[in-house]
Amino acid sequence: MRKSILPVLLCFIFINPAIANDEIKSLLKTLDKVLKYKLDYAEQKQEQIDSLKIELKLHHKIRKKVQIAELLCFAYSSFQKDSALTYAIHMNELAQESGDGELIIEAKLDYARILSSMGFFKEALSIVNPIQHELLSPKLKVEYFLGQATIYNHQKNFASSEIESHKNDLIEQTYRDSLLQCAEVPSNIRAFTIAPILLHKKKYNDAIHMLDSAYLSYPQYSRNAGILAYSLASAYQGKGDSKNAVRYFTISAISDVINGTRENRSLRILAKLIFESGDIDRAYAYMKNAMEDAILCNARINTIEASDMYLFIDKAFQEKEKRKFVIISSLLSSLCLVSILLFILFTQLKKQKKKVEQANKSLSYHLDEIQNINSALADNNKIKEEYVGLYMEQYTNYITQIDSFKKRALKIAKSEDISKVVSFLKSSLNTEEDLAEFYNKSGKLLFVPYTKDFGRITRF
Repeated sequence: MRKSILPVLLCFIFINPAIANDEIKSLLKTLDKVLKYKLDYAEQKQEQIDSLKIELKLHHKIRKKVQIAELLCFAYSSFQKDSALTYAIHMNELAQESGDGELIIEAKLDYARILSSMGFFKEALSIVNPIQHELLSPKLKVEYFLGQATIYNHQKNFASSEIESHKNDLIEQTYRDSLLQCAEVPSNIRAFTIAPILLHKKKYNDAIHMLDSAYLSYPQYSRNAGILAYSLASAYQGKGDSKNAVRYFTISAISDVINGTRENRSLRILAKLIFESGDIDRAYAYMKNAMEDAILCNARINTIEASDMYLFIDKAFQEKEKRKFVIISSLLSSLCLVSILLFILFTQLKKQKKKVEQANKSLSYHLDEIQNINSALADNNKIKEEYVGLYMEQYTNYITQIDSFKKRALKIAKSEDISKVVSFLKSSLNTEEDLAEFYNKSGKLLFVPYTKDFGRITRF
């Protein structure tokens, strides 16, 4: 049994991280793709806002107009802060006109929330502090405590001293504790309100347990799913689980882009994590997009939070680009040098080719001369052979004649007739004619052809 379980456990240990890595790579590719169409998603968001504006003009019931103004305020809050502030003011005016106390408080809380997100903390507190939370309905009480905690959290992050930061942190903690004790928190928004408190208290497992079920109840990449994914990523980041942190920050960033949200804090944090992993190009692209959105959104807090990290990543990116430029310049210089050397080598080879061609022509000419000379020598050798043959023939004939002459002379001498001997000698030994005939034949064979070619042979 143990032997069968062990391979399964090993497969789970080694294959599961690989699957997680593949999922993260796929999500990052999806994010890269949706960022390319960021302007298209922003146009869709603007169209939704424009339709709400038309609807606001068409309705005449004051309560309905307050609701539409609130929707416009919410839509603009993550898209364009100045416009969100405009509709928050308009919502307050409409609420005052309605005379409904609950609508007035809700409008004030929304107004303070927008002011706080733009960095106007004192102005936001001046609106919220006079509100008596004991008299509020359960729903508004939750919004009140959440709004106060958010304002003091912003003040804490931008405090001018450690003492001021600590003071704001204690006040924020008080409001978060009050929010945690609110039993009237609706179940559908509990994850949005309570999970951040659990994260602040570093109760990461409790936050993940709460957020997981809520996250799965929303469509993928919807606005609410993106908000919950951000909280999940923060919980995993607090636990030190970088893979799941990157995973959920990426999901949240995709949701922000698709829903036309320019207040995309997820993308900024993701850029930092990607930068720490060594992917400078992608981190730079993400942070650049985040800075552009923060400027378009006119989100002062987001711009300040992103600027330092952007400058740091931009510096690293520029240094990398500089190193890349140096490498490319070195390669181009080397390529130019190699091209010059090849050109010189080609020129030298061309010159050598001409010399070889000239040498080949000269060699061909001399080979023809040598062939002619060899032909002449062959002719001369043939003449010599014929001359030697002629000489041998003449010599042989002459010996034969002498032998015949000897025999005959001995025969005549035995007869002792002197007159016959003298007559025989005169008629038989005609040496002058024989010598003349020999020189005549050998001269024709040897001397005539030789004298023709002698001058040409000696010249070579």
